[in-house]
Order: sequence, then structure tokens, then C-alpha cells
Amino acid sequence: MQPENDWTREELEKDYIGKMSAITVSTEIVIKGKQRILDQSEMEKLLRNARRISVKECGCRNKLGNCDNPKSGCLNLDDEADSAIEKGAREISVEEALQVLEETYNAGLVHMAYVFTGKDKPTYICSCCSCCCHSLGAAMRYGYSDHVFYSDKISVHDFELCENCGECVDRCHFGARSLEDDKLIFKSEKCGGCGLCLRECNYDAISMKERL
Repeated sequence: MQPENDWTREELEKDYIGKMSAITVSTEIVIKGKQRILDQSEMEKLLRNARRISVKECGCRNKLGNCDNPKSGCLNLDDEADSAIEKGAREISVEEALQVLEETYNAGLVHMAYVFTGKDKPTYICSCCSCCCHSLGAAMRYGYSDHVFYSDKISVHDFELCENCGECVDRCHFGARSLEDDKLIFKSEKCGGCGLCLRECNYDAISMKERL
């Protein structure tokens, strides 16, 4: 359902969709020790290769306020971090950045790495909700998904292990899972590859694989 307070199509096309592409980053992760390190994940590699990292509140949730999800979670890297820190963002370590992403993942937010026009690698990572985020909202409500984001991963559902509890349904921002007559329906073509459903399943019925 479209929120009452939403981005207009004109805002999206003028200020966002035409300037960036985004990649959903799978949260198929392993947590080790008190430092809560995300072992061998794409996100950890991206952050560890960054010269500088900053964090600030999400502009989308501040602007629209359609949910009570954590506002902290927008990370800038390298030159974008330099600029953000000059404007008041806080510089953080890799370990702090990974902790921020773990907290927003637990809250049910999608990790998206943005590549701006003229850049060759992501310099902005945001923890997105479909009710406030410009890109994720555009994909869900205006049909921009093919050129707004892409993921190398896709979820796989094992219906022999599934107990049709529906816990994964509420975690999916992409509408890939639903309950119909108390049976779990999975539409793989809608899967965004974010991995939010993975840890929610108590029956090991969900796994992630490389997207073909």
C-alpha cells in the first residue's frame, strides 16, 4: 500500500533515479565475537576497502516519517564521507559501521549500496524501508526496479521444510512472499536478494544462492 506521505514521481526522476543506481546487499552473514564482525560478506569487503566512513541519519525517514525504524544507518565512504563529515556527519570505524548495519538488519531494513553517476564504485550505503526510501519506494510503487537496483543473490525456498508460519512474509519488502489459504507462496521473480527473510525462518527453509 502506498503511504499517504510519499515521494512524487517528479521528485524521484529529477533528484534520484536519474543520478544513481543501487545494489541490494545480501545479509547472508556470520557473526563472530563481541565485535560482531560480518565474516567474508560483500559489505565487509566494501567497508574495509574504504579510506574513510561516516554515519548520519536517514534523510528519507526524516523527510517522510512513515515508520518508526531506526533513523541512523546511512553510511558514506571515501570522498563522500569527507563531504558528509564537513556537514556534520560522524566519522566511524569499520567495526562501528558493521554494528550499525547489523542493528538495522535486525530492524528489517534492506542494505543498499548506491553508485552515483560518474563514480566507479559505491560511495553510499543506506538501510532502507519501502515506506520511506526514495529508491526502494520507487521500485515498489512506480515500477523502477529493473534500473534502480540489482542483487547478485536470490533466496530459495524449500517447501518440504516450510511450516507455513508466515514469519518471512512481513520481512519481505518486495512482495515475494505471501500466505494464501495458510500456504506460503513464493514468487522468486520478485525477490530482491536482500536476505532479510533468511534469519527470520526458524525451520531452515530459506537459503541464498547466486542469481543466474
